[in-house]
Amino acid sequence: MGLFQSIKGIFGSIFTLPSKEEGFAWWVEIITTNPSCTYFFGPFDSAEEAKTYQSGYVEDLTSEGANVFTPQVRWCKPEQLTIYTEKETAEV
Repeated sequence: MGLFQSIKGIFGSIFTLPSKEEGFAWWVEIITTNPSCTYFFGPFDSAEEAKTYQSGYVEDLTSEGANVFTPQVRWCKPEQLTIYTEKETAEV
């Protein structure tokens, strides 16, 4: 067994992503202002597939007036698909 295979065997399990059986998948995460939200779009079978759809989600949100920060493709398990983070202001 070569050195590379030995290192891969030792560290492979440390860097293994959680499995789909655990509810994880590839998602597009987009953070916006106006409204102040975090959106998750997916799930996708691969990061490449998520990236192909990413620009369409950005276009839809910007056409609705949202200011979009840099979207990210993430391997995760979002608890909510839309997280509203803007604090409500009390009317005087």
